[in-house]
Amino acid sequence: MTDWKTILVPTDFSEGSRAALTMAGEIATRHGARVILLHVIDLPPGLDPGSMVRPEGSAVSIPLVDMAREQALAWMEKDRVTHLAKTEDVTVRVELGSPVVQTVLDVAQSVGADLIVVGTHGRTGLAHMVLGSVAEKIVRMADAPVLSVRRSRGSNA
Repeated sequence: MTDWKTILVPTDFSEGSRAALTMAGEIATRHGARVILLHVIDLPPGLDPGSMVRPEGSAVSIPLVDMAREQALAWMEKDRVTHLAKTEDVTVRVELGSPVVQTVLDVAQSVGADLIVVGTHGRTGLAHMVLGSVAEKIVRMADAPVLSVRRSRGSNA
């Protein structure tokens, strides 16, 4: 049996990602592994990370990437509390990167991930062909083993 020590969980905050996070937490608890929860900010083409935005209710403008990072960290903390309550060693990490897949693979290598647990939307047909699959690309390209977790059937995400 493999002894997982570092588990990377990329998240896009979908139900599939949250199912993967729950699974990673269970594996980490059994193996005493650390979990690194990762969100990659991928700005649309033509949008500069230094673009200034004014958050609702604020009189001060901040860089777009800072606002995106703050929002991601807030969501990640909520998911950490909800899905990783029993996991002792959890790190949250937000990276700016495009393409997302390459950024996930780079982080996996830099942290020495023994396992990548990734959620999938379960799209098929035209939706899969047009949108592609980040999870599928990670499975194909990662050096570490990848566990792909599909959202629960009762979920409508």
